[in-house]
Amino acid sequence: MGLEIRPAAIFDLDGTLIPMASAERTFFFYLIRQKSLSLLDLVRMFGALWSWQGNMHAMLRGNKRYLKNKSVTKINKIASDFFEPQIKKLIFPVMYEKIEIHRNAGDLLLLLSGTLDIIANCFIRRLGFEGGMAGTLEQRNGKFTGKLSGILPYGMGKLEVLSELRREYTFDPNETTLYANIYSDRFIMNAIAHPKAVNPDKKLRTYATTRKWDIIEA
Repeated sequence: MGLEIRPAAIFDLDGTLIPMASAERTFFFYLIRQKSLSLLDLVRMFGALWSWQGNMHAMLRGNKRYLKNKSVTKINKIASDFFEPQIKKLIFPVMYEKIEIHRNAGDLLLLLSGTLDIIANCFIRRLGFEGGMAGTLEQRNGKFTGKLSGILPYGMGKLEVLSELRREYTFDPNETTLYANIYSDRFIMNAIAHPKAVNPDKKLRTYATTRKWDIIEA
């Protein structure tokens, strides 16, 4: 007997499920407040800013040097302790309702986000999702290397990761709903039968309106 092919509901995180523009940035500043990052960690990270031509957003997306040599176990625990107690309060109420509608319909619940896997896994666990994919932190000997491994789920990269997600969780894209909020998500939204623009930015709102996609104000 073959694997059951189910419809799925795929959710972006930042700005889609939660109001934070960047859960990773919030976690980064939490690590600073908790004194879990040293001056060397910050110097190591911001010393790379020149290579990103001053683009802080791009640097934070690709540079994880602030976690270099940090214990995987310790950082995972800090992330869990910080995020998991507040997750249900963070989720937009309308999006929490959407999650429950899909759950009751028997759909696969998946998270697909460019945030760090240590953050995404907190939401996957707390919300009872079947799984998902995010930015994967490279590990060596129980410590983070400060680099990402694999494809970062952002822009066209998210479209590539969708293929991996489909192979792992066996869902039918023709019966699947995807929730996202920024213009760079248009590539993956076009690959799914039922795209939903949540609190879309200006470009995505125009794009979604032209294609008669549902727009959700959360």
